[in-house]
Amino acid sequence: MPVIRDIMSKSVVSIRPEATMVEAVKILTKHHLSGAPVVSSQGELVGFISEPNLMDVVFDRDVRNENVSEFMSRDVHIAHPDDSISSAASKFSIYGIRRLPVVENGHVIGVLTRRDLLSYSLLNPEPLAEPLVEVIPALAEYA
Repeated sequence: MPVIRDIMSKSVVSIRPEATMVEAVKILTKHHLSGAPVVSSQGELVGFISEPNLMDVVFDRDVRNENVSEFMSRDVHIAHPDDSISSAASKFSIYGIRRLPVVENGHVIGVLTRRDLLSYSLLNPEPLAEPLVEVIPALAEYA
């Protein structure tokens, strides 16, 4: 059974917490991303910065030179490389997020996006199992 490690992107665009908000905007726009993990110099996940976090740049010039660490989300949904693909699909659906940092031993080793998941589904003729059915088999009759 494929796991997140099998379909995640190993090429991660990340941002340092001491980067300015302007630097973050430049990085995200250059790479056509709506968000990126914020990682320490040791590669540890410390937060996530996304377009909604960056919108203050539009309204307040003083914010432009502030550190990303002041505006990033610290409560980050993550995935582990050996998690099931359906568990990631559930997180995308439940939380409305677009990307999940893939973390192993506290370090970001990849990113899984909704687009990665959709591409996988085109290559795999079988739909993903509902994750709650894995936990509560009796739900299978309603799926």
